[in-house]
Amino acid sequence: MLDRTSVGARSAPRTRAWTPDDALLYSLALGAGPDRPDLVTENSEGVPQRMLPTYAALLAGGSRPLRDRLGGWPAHATVHGAQRVDLPGPLPVGGEVDVVSSVAGITDKGSGALLEIEATGTDRATGAAVFTALTSLFLRGQGWGEPERGTGSDPVPDRGPDLVVETPTAPNQALLYRLCGDRNPLHSDPAFARRAGFERPILHGLCTWGITARVLLQELDAAGADDPLDRVASYSGRFRAPVVPGDALTVRAWRTGPDAWAHTTSVGERTVVDRGELVLRPSRPGRAAG
Repeated sequence: MLDRTSVGARSAPRTRAWTPDDALLYSLALGAGPDRPDLVTENSEGVPQRMLPTYAALLAGGSRPLRDRLGGWPAHATVHGAQRVDLPGPLPVGGEVDVVSSVAGITDKGSGALLEIEATGTDRATGAAVFTALTSLFLRGQGWGEPERGTGSDPVPDRGPDLVVETPTAPNQALLYRLCGDRNPLHSDPAFARRAGFERPILHGLCTWGITARVLLQELDAAGADDPLDRVASYSGRFRAPVVPGDALTVRAWRTGPDAWAHTTSVGERTVVDRGELVLRPSRPGRAAG
């Protein structure tokens, strides 16, 4: 049973390290290809390797002592509900961070509980902030009879999107993405997926979320934005419905400010990611903003 008194509990710092090879694998797992040598190669002439900022969400995960403090519930009852990352600067292609996680909130949603975990990552060598990540997990069956209804507003304007892009996912997308560190059998084991209520293994929500970010940043770059990949200040989205590897995704975005976009992702008519927001740090003086 979920321990509702664990709000405010904090983990001890844990070290997370990643290398340029991890950066390459992550980009490939999000469907990046040869048209983005900065993401998928480390030795292309005149092309420095770069990291997709959404990798911060992977670095933020995995505090077993904090998980144990929260109590127990069936593994297949956990559904990733939403994700947000905030970054003060570009994420490097390799490094070491000390990550501290805390239980930011537990909310009764009737059929389950919404658990929010906030993680901060600081550079081990300098102590500088590298990222903050907020992970929202829906725990089915863990509600306690005092449900609170959602009050979050939808950032999507009441008009047509400014950008629409279709992108495929591969049948082996989840099998590739799991090599980035998330070995949840929901995404690879048909028997486990059936116990969780799915006909077959589904794609990681963070993979769909990351693909959406990659597509958005690439489109903004193509439209003339000033280096949007290195200017990501925050990126978020809520996971509404599962994606099956092999599904085609449609990404829609609405410009809501000089450096801000609302976004959704759908499979056909079914929305799979909503309440998405991408905010860029201001463009450098003398350069055009996207």
